[in-house]
Amino acid sequence: MAVATDRTMEFIMLFSRHSQRIYRFIRSLVDNRTDAEEIYQNTCTVLWSKFDAFEPGSNFWAWSCQIVRYEVLNYRRRQNLERNIFSNEFYNRVAESAMVTVDELDQQQAALSVCFELLSQRQKEVLERIYEPDASPSSVAQDLKRTPNAIYKTLKRAHDLLFSCIQRRLHSGDLF
Repeated sequence: MAVATDRTMEFIMLFSRHSQRIYRFIRSLVDNRTDAEEIYQNTCTVLWSKFDAFEPGSNFWAWSCQIVRYEVLNYRRRQNLERNIFSNEFYNRVAESAMVTVDELDQQQAALSVCFELLSQRQKEVLERIYEPDASPSSVAQDLKRTPNAIYKTLKRAHDLLFSCIQRRLHSGDLF
């Protein structure tokens, strides 16, 4: 019983670490959100049902991507979406490109998380408020009792700092 529990825990840990990447990968291959969610649910079921075949210590992300590719192709077949417009080779090339894109986005997100912490408290507050729904520089300025011009300047400095920090981290490979 302990072996099954250990494998279950291994799956839960690996899946929770990669679930968002898996969904983003599916979304990069399927433009309809509802279809992507259905494929994601099917993929989750297949990942769990085939987890016994997963080699412990190997690359869960790469293994998951192969399953996603098959699930997307199967879904297209079931929905008759292929209509011989594109070959399986085309879809495989798109999937390979999407895997790289998802990896790059993950690296950028990791760098952003680290770099965001380097901003001043004022810059963080302005950035957090400006990206709230229905926020504008004028409304943020009013809330913070500052001028819209001051908000624009703070945003420009924060964006410039984030951009340079992220670029440095990506180029140096120092993401954490």
